[in-house]
Amino acid sequence: MRLLLLFLLTLTSLAAAETYQDPNARKFYAEHPEFFHFAKPTDLPPGLVWKDGAEQKEFADPRAVRGGMLRQGVITSPPTLRRVGANANNGFRGYLYDDNDFGLLASHPNTDEPIPALATAWALSADGLTAFFRLDPTATFTDGQPITADDFLYAFYFYRSPWADADWYADYYSKEFGGVTKYDDHTIAVHAPRPRPHQLELLGGLQPVPREFFREFGPDYLKRYNDRFQPTTGAYAIKAGGFVRNQSVTLERIGDWWGDRRRFFRHRFNPDTVQYLIIREPDNLYESLMAGELDMMLLGQPRYWYGANDRPAYQRGFLTKTQFYNDIPRPPYGLYINTQKPGLDNRDVRVGLQHATDFQRVIDGFYRGDYERLNQFSEGLGVYTDPSIRARRYSPELARAAFARAGYTKVGSDGVLMDEQGRRLSFRLTFDTSDRRKMLATLIESARRCGVEYVPETLEHTTMYRKVMEKNHEICFWAWSVSSRIPALWESHHSDNALEKLPDGRRVPKRQTNNITGIDNPEMSRLIDDFRVATKDDEMIRLSFRLQRIIHDEADFIPGWRLPGYRVGHWDWVKFPEGFDVRSADEPLTYGLFWLDPAQRDRDLKSFRAGETKGPPRSVIEDTFRVN
Repeated sequence: MRLLLLFLLTLTSLAAAETYQDPNARKFYAEHPEFFHFAKPTDLPPGLVWKDGAEQKEFADPRAVRGGMLRQGVITSPPTLRRVGANANNGFRGYLYDDNDFGLLASHPNTDEPIPALATAWALSADGLTAFFRLDPTATFTDGQPITADDFLYAFYFYRSPWADADWYADYYSKEFGGVTKYDDHTIAVHAPRPRPHQLELLGGLQPVPREFFREFGPDYLKRYNDRFQPTTGAYAIKAGGFVRNQSVTLERIGDWWGDRRRFFRHRFNPDTVQYLIIREPDNLYESLMAGELDMMLLGQPRYWYGANDRPAYQRGFLTKTQFYNDIPRPPYGLYINTQKPGLDNRDVRVGLQHATDFQRVIDGFYRGDYERLNQFSEGLGVYTDPSIRARRYSPELARAAFARAGYTKVGSDGVLMDEQGRRLSFRLTFDTSDRRKMLATLIESARRCGVEYVPETLEHTTMYRKVMEKNHEICFWAWSVSSRIPALWESHHSDNALEKLPDGRRVPKRQTNNITGIDNPEMSRLIDDFRVATKDDEMIRLSFRLQRIIHDEADFIPGWRLPGYRVGHWDWVKFPEGFDVRSADEPLTYGLFWLDPAQRDRDLKSFRAGETKGPPRSVIEDTFRVN
């Protein structure tokens, strides 16, 4: 009887521990048998050549030491902890998810070659249309739930569900995959929808979605999960009490993280805790760094980078300045023109605004010539970038000529151009409250010489983000992160994301999409569709060049600048590997190669506050990956 009771208790325990199986997801799989396939390991094709990335070199430093708290500062609190849905694509998302979650494969940050992530081995079919993956059986989500094949199947149900309110994901997971096959809990195949270059990179990027976490997934997802951290496959999680809105966000390291036993993850993500303090004013962030209250900070603004030379922390050898040159696709910093707004729907007006916006003066003055002019929306994409496209130069003569073509030929008493109906060339220019707002005066003055009035508007970052995503801006300063050298223009330039049709037949701006210029060009949309189904690299290059030329001609984006790397100020208790970082890093936290020495922190702060000197000022340039 005791043995029977023990057996029953064991069964109950196993049932309770079993990961949740969503009945709606199972129904979805059954309704799409052409996409979801179930087989046995013996059904795997014979003769597969399995690879594991063993030929690639490790890039983390074995000297790295685990422990300590990294103190960081940010100027705004995340509007939501959700990974997708309204307001989820915010500036904080990278810290929570993009740099803290992994797919089947990763790209080596120095060579771009595939390396294992959640998969320990992979193989491609002879026709190149299917990739097979063996999953790491020890890998878990940050909530401790094991990662299995079912979590990859669930990703397709979740992202394609209207409850997720994630149009980009719904489109991507519908069109960029041809199907998925489960062989057992730790063996899957991902099928491509068509032949195409970079097949393994695209299929290997598939990430799992935690089924257990989404037990309550339903039509109230946006509200129910708004302040819940979605478990990831990475090394950090927000635990109970870790999110205090408008005060701090604290990430804690997983004690026995599966990645610590893997070649390309060990010696990375070394602090036990990463705390982000919400410090609204950039100047206060900077002062906190100089006082030793923050451990490091990006010093992209020249007045911080050069101003550090006069600060005791740097002068007395406690804080180091490092300029690191990377080789990555360049984020398109610049002005995004809402073409759905009156006046801005005229292409000649937009061309005139490009000639009337003097970003070169901003670069030479505000940035002391350290940045470079961005020439177009898609830079740094290797063979996919058309080098012949150049940004329109600042010219009052060319600007006024373009405005005249649009009918703005009269000059008002304040010098602003008007058309025959008395409509003025006056547009609201929206910036956030970061230090960049201080360049507004330069842009306003330069535009005024061309007959344009820029009316400045500065908003707290979260408020600005919501305004832009609701398409309520006229012109805003913005940039999108770029994670791949393969052009991705559907989200930013396709008509699908510009307008939506209401039941009464009216077409209105489509909110919560990345097409924040509202550009609606049928030819461009058709070419984007063609690019997405192209099967040859030369065809993709041809289409990419043509699309970039159309974007240049449409003038919905005024190119600003590009950053050839990043600059950071860091106290000497923050340790870095030889070479400082990897080719693909856009900041130190991207790959997490640094580590901390908490004991040195205590010693250095005590000495610094006592007025002692540690050594001479130290400024380092790491240019191994410089591109010029």
